[in-house]
Amino acid sequence: MKYLKRFLIFIITLLILLLLYLEFGGMYILNTGNKREIAWNMRSSKKLPGNFVRFYKTVYPDSTLENSWNFYIKSITQSNQSANECPCRQTGNRIMPALDIQNKSTLDYFLLIRYIEQNYSQEDCLNFNFSNFDFLNNDKGIEQVSQSVFNKRAEELQPLEMGEILALYHNPRKSNRYRNPEYTKKRAAYFYNLYLNNLKR
Repeated sequence: MKYLKRFLIFIITLLILLLLYLEFGGMYILNTGNKREIAWNMRSSKKLPGNFVRFYKTVYPDSTLENSWNFYIKSITQSNQSANECPCRQTGNRIMPALDIQNKSTLDYFLLIRYIEQNYSQEDCLNFNFSNFDFLNNDKGIEQVSQSVFNKRAEELQPLEMGEILALYHNPRKSNRYRNPEYTKKRAAYFYNLYLNNLKR
């Protein structure tokens, strides 16, 4: 019985240490240069117009309220929940390849994402994602793609148009209105209907 108690205490201690590492390990795997690069990327990103932020939050209601822990747990427990809805997870996946970290593993990605979430909000990550995303055809960021596709500023976009931009964001090659007009229309309508349905809740 005595050895069993010691073993249980040892296992519990290991689990606590593991959770602490998962939560705060990002600050140890990132060097000063990495942290400065992340800070520059986040601070230099243009703020998204309010209409698009509201649209995104309506399509993905929990996207700016929760963190990667919530999304990972929900992606396991709920079949229709995607961890990709987490803006900071997307930010971490985009920033990681440019950082000076050798042998980048899945664990390193998670540690980076948690570091970003501890220092920046989900809305900061959303700004970074849509300000720096390559929509192809020389359209980088939401402002350029809005002008290119709809000939208007992003703040003037209507919900169906924002649905098309969201479709482009998820798959810029496939959701191209000039190459695949029917598919693009269908995907834009999907996000638009999701927006309308969530708006009624």
